[in-house]
Parts: sequence; structure tokens; C-alpha cells
Amino acid sequence: MFERWRTFELTGETFRETIAAIGESLLKLGVSTKEAATARQLLEHIYSLQLSLRPEVHVKVSLQKHFGDISVRMETIGKAYNPLQVLTEWNEEDPDYQRTIVLKSKKEMLSYTHSNGKNIVTIKVHEAGNKQIRYTLFAMVMGILAGALIQEMLSPDFIAMLNKNIIGSIRTMFLNSLNMMIAPVVFFSIISGITSISNASDIGRIGGKLVGTYMCTTIIATTLSIIIGLFIFHGAVPQMGTVSGGGERMSISLLDMIVNVVPENLVAPIVNRDMLQIIFVSVLFGITINMLGEKAQLLKNFIETMNTFCLRVITLLAQFIPLIAFLSMMALMFTVGTDSLLLLGRVLVGQFIGAIAMLGIYATVMVLMGKISPLPFLKKIGSFVPVAISMGSSTAAMPFTMRFCTEKMGVSPKLSSFSIPLGATVNMDGGCFYFSIQAILLAKMYGLEMTPAFIGALFVTVVALSIGAPGVPGGSFVCLTSIIVSFGLPVEASAIVLGIDPLTSMFRTTINTIGDIAVTTALSKNENMLDEAAYMHTEQAA
Repeated sequence: MFERWRTFELTGETFRETIAAIGESLLKLGVSTKEAATARQLLEHIYSLQLSLRPEVHVKVSLQKHFGDISVRMETIGKAYNPLQVLTEWNEEDPDYQRTIVLKSKKEMLSYTHSNGKNIVTIKVHEAGNKQIRYTLFAMVMGILAGALIQEMLSPDFIAMLNKNIIGSIRTMFLNSLNMMIAPVVFFSIISGITSISNASDIGRIGGKLVGTYMCTTIIATTLSIIIGLFIFHGAVPQMGTVSGGGERMSISLLDMIVNVVPENLVAPIVNRDMLQIIFVSVLFGITINMLGEKAQLLKNFIETMNTFCLRVITLLAQFIPLIAFLSMMALMFTVGTDSLLLLGRVLVGQFIGAIAMLGIYATVMVLMGKISPLPFLKKIGSFVPVAISMGSSTAAMPFTMRFCTEKMGVSPKLSSFSIPLGATVNMDGGCFYFSIQAILLAKMYGLEMTPAFIGALFVTVVALSIGAPGVPGGSFVCLTSIIVSFGLPVEASAIVLGIDPLTSMFRTTINTIGDIAVTTALSKNENMLDEAAYMHTEQAA
């Protein structure tokens, strides 16, 4: 909500007292001491600037709070004049050169407008850290309500047209824009992470710990997923048919997977969006740049600039997440009816149980590997879940996962830029539950017996595919189809669970990204690359 908290009159006679009172009021609103000091400094400089332009100026200052954002608004009556215009100039001979430097360095906090005969300068003092999350949650709720309302009021033909031509088109454009940036984000972030570590032995040690931990959690997740699947479908299920000669183990060549990690050219990994190949090339380039030392300093600067550029593009795209969340929930209401949700509800229950179980596993990893309390992690991770749900893909969510690790968990950017892209490729714990639970359901619906041979083959297949599955929307469903076909089930059997794929993908992506965050945080503490003060700090909802 919007709230004008307090108003002040700024004059030359009471200038110091008023500035001090404004600072105290900002502290009462909950801003940090540093933010309040910066606001006071900017107020002083802007007021001095206004006096130099218009000596008779009379300034009204108000403190405003809007959904957790706190700002200072300076109003003067009269013709339009922009006191911030001088920030476009850069003259060292100017006696106010120092003031200009200060204002220019904080330019992103300042804005000017002229409205209703008033010149208005706004100083953005504090931006709510969970604002985007609140918007996303609100959009999801409104999407569900709007979808249910439209489904009741409009014809199925019109809903199908709306879903395909408008909602589907917008969501596809957004995901395409994200996918466009995934390869450069992975490429530059991994190289940047490696060059910032510089020591080759450190890279090998950290990479070994990451892959080893991810493999352990994958094996645990696969085991739990099969146990949960057998438990929730232990009784009779509706029969869709029988399978003759089924149950043969899927042929997966580990050698082919290893060989295919090395691309035949530099273009193929980007064109094919092969994350394992992109990671291989990135690691190779990063190590080579480190070996060149000072000779590659210009290249290092270019890599760092490109990494920053790519992440800024992702930050810009992130502004549309609430809209995508709204449309995704609306589409979900169109495509998944209540009857289907009840019929396949046990799949969702199984994935939910798996998510809770893995949360406990990740907390244990943080205790054993990082030797830190998992409570701040458990308190903060809920604010990231809506982002994962909206993305429906661990790869698409990767840039936001890196930012969450750095800004909320206190992880060093040099580690998160290396760990998260690797985790988004090889850590698919959510995929384990997705594959196992639905494969067991479909196998039982087609009369396959849950023999030790079937369970063993399913275990190996799920572990292999959870590592090699493409982390893009729809990629895991393709892998699920290949699993059921390998056991002799008809390909159309996958259509049974297709209706709830949007829901299961939400659980899958959430587990995957939470696992990436937990392991990265634990490893950062293990490697002394964690800002513990930032990790322990839990921001109160504004």
C-alpha cells in the first residue's frame, strides 16, 4: 500500500535540524543507518543545488512508503527546472565538482518530474527485497481466480483460442527470450567464476566437491522417489491395457554421454543448447585464461563485462515474471480440470512429500558439509519458490538462482557463477521424483509387475536421465516418454500424465533449484567464501 508518512518544510534557518529529523524518521521507518546517511547526504547536495539555481526556493519534503519501498520526495512550486540536469555535465573546474561526483555516483537513486506546477525530485532510499516475490504471489492467485472465472463464463472454443493465441504466445516469447540468454549466461559466468578463483587446484577441488555432493543427493533422491512411488501406488490402480514383452531395461551408454561432452566445434553447443558441452568449453577456456596470466588481462576484463551485461539483461527480463506467473496459473486452470487433479492427485502428493524430504536432506548437507545452521536457509528459501514455480525450468531459473545466492544467502559471486550453472545441468533431484513416481504409476496401469529387476532398471535409468535431462520446459517430459517406451509401454501412455505436467514441473523445478542453492551455500562456507553476516540476516517483510 501507499503511505505518505511525514512531511517537513526545508528552509535555510532550520536546515540542519530538519535534515537530522528526516534522518531519524527514516530510521524509524526501518531503513539501515547507511541508507539514512546516504539519503541525508543527497538531500543536502540537492537542496544546495536548488538554492544555487533559485535562491528563493521553498522545499517541501515528504517521506513515502509504498509496498516496502521507502523514498524521499522534494517538491518546489514553479516553472519546470531540473536540478539534476547538471549531472550530465562533467567539469573539473566547477567549484561544485565534488558535489556533482556524489550525485552522479547515486544517479540511479534519483529521479525528476514536473507535474501540476510542481518540480519533484525523488530519492529512492530503500527498495523492498521481497517486492518481486509479493507481486509474483499476488499474480499467481489472481491468475487462478481469473482462470476459474473465465472457464465458467466463456465457451471452450474461446478459451482454447485465448490459451493458444494470447497466453501461449506471450509465455513462449518470454521463455524464448530467456533461452536466448541461457548459453551466454552459462558461458560467461563459469569463465568469470574460474578466472576469479585463478588457482587451478582450487577449481579442481571445488568442482570435485560439487559433483560429488550432487551425485550423492541424486542417488538419495532416486531412492526416495522409488520408495514413495511404490508406497502411494501400492494398491490397485485403473488399468489402461497390458504390455507384452515389456520391462526390458533401457539402453543408456555412459560412454556415449562422456564422449558427447566434448563438442566437435564451438558453435554446436550454443546451437544445440547442450549445457554439458557449454560447461566443458567454459571450464577449458577459463583454465586457459588463468594459465596466460597478465597477458590475458584484457580478455578477463571483457569476460567480466559480458558477464555483467548478460546478468543485467536477465534482470530486465525478470520484471515480467509476475505477468508470466499470472498467465501460467490462468492456463493451468484452463488445461487441468478438477477431475484430472483428483485422479492424478497422488502423483502431486508424492512429489510434495519428496520436496519436504529433500528439504530435510539439503538442511543436513548444510550442517555436515558447511557446518552452519540451516535455519536462515529454511526461512529465506520460501521467498524464492514463486520464481522457480513461474519458470518451470531449472535452466531458465538459473540467473535468478545465482542472484538469490549472492544477494540473500551471502555466497561469493565467484563461487555462485561457477556452482549454479553446473548444478542446473547435473543436479536434477526434482527430476528423480518426476520420473520415478509417474513411471511407476503408468507401469502399474499397464499391468507391469514391480519386480526387483524392474526397480533396479528404473533406478539406473532415473539416475542417468536426471543428470543428462535437458533443463528446459518440456525436456523432462520427453525423457519420461523415453522411459516408459523402454519398458514396453505405448508412447500414448504419457498423455495420461500430460495434463498435470505444468504442476509436476513446478515441483520438479523447485526441488532442483533449492538443491542448487543449498549445496552452493554449504560449499561456500566450506571454502570460506560465505558472508556469514549476510547469510544470518533475515529481512522482515515490509
